[in-house]
Amino acid sequence: MPEATATYVSPSYVAPNQAPNQLEVQPVAVPEKSKQSFSPRMGSSNNERTPQEQRIRKIAYGVSAFVVVCVAIGLIASSLKKVESTEFGLQYNIHAKELDDAAKSGGLFLGPPGYEFVKFPSTFITVALDDRICVSNDGLLVTFSVTFQYQMTELNLVPAIEKYRDFHKWADIVEQAGLSAVHHSCAEFQVTEFQSKRGIIQDKMLDNLKLKLEGDEERNEEGVNAVAVSLQLRYVGLPKAYNDAVAEKQSSEEEIAVAIAQRRQETTKANTELLRAKEQARRILDTARNEAEVLLTEARLEAEQKLFAFEKEADALVQVKESLGYTTEGVLAYLSNMLLAETRNLAVTTEEPARLGRKELL
Repeated sequence: MPEATATYVSPSYVAPNQAPNQLEVQPVAVPEKSKQSFSPRMGSSNNERTPQEQRIRKIAYGVSAFVVVCVAIGLIASSLKKVESTEFGLQYNIHAKELDDAAKSGGLFLGPPGYEFVKFPSTFITVALDDRICVSNDGLLVTFSVTFQYQMTELNLVPAIEKYRDFHKWADIVEQAGLSAVHHSCAEFQVTEFQSKRGIIQDKMLDNLKLKLEGDEERNEEGVNAVAVSLQLRYVGLPKAYNDAVAEKQSSEEEIAVAIAQRRQETTKANTELLRAKEQARRILDTARNEAEVLLTEARLEAEQKLFAFEKEADALVQVKESLGYTTEGVLAYLSNMLLAETRNLAVTTEEPARLGRKELL
């Protein structure tokens, strides 16, 4: 067949002031593409492949299948996430930036590829505030150690994540809120009350902790989306100067108490000695009175006896005088002779003139 020739007509540029009928058309010859002939031998060569080519083709298919399987496994692995039984988790699609509001716990969960869980502990969380310093109501520095427990609930998961993004930031905020609650509690008590009202202070700290963590609409407290469980005031350290003053005061009070006790003891001892002396004086006085009464009784009896004897002797002398007719001098001479007669070994010394006998008077 003869070769066909196509002609392409290209328009030339027309100026704005040129009339349309003046448009010139210049024909340009375009050569026709050559036709490719296919022989039967060439078609048979495409359908027939060598063993090496078939082996390469199989390897390519195997590699492709392996890649597909690996990609599938990777997608499945990235779509499966585990949540422990002690955790709460919310699904977060990192591509769509969407957060699921249904809490998951204790299991293996399937989601869109590449998603992740925002996890929070479901158990009690303990915070230890050791060797911290607060200011009492009277302006003194007080060292304290406090431990408190709090918990995350399912209702607080979404607002906590929206505010604080993850557990660690939320836990830091909760710790600072707890520290603030303790500081507010310290400022409500005098330093002397930290020893006498420790239980009351601990309860007040727990109340303020609940207010800071859980919030209160009436008091316009927003809270930090946590539930306060308990609080323990483990240590209270008062200022050294205050402790020294208290120790000195206690020492003085103890010394005063000892002095008062010694005074009471000495007073009791003196009163005992006084009572003993009074009792002894009473006994001596009673003994003297008894002895005096005995002596008086004996003297009276002896006087009565002697008086009776003298009366009898006087009666006898009167009878002798009357019966013998003696005079008074004669009776005296008789008595002298009787006395001298009854006395043995009598030595008498007299001076001149002396009259020893009364014989002439009888």
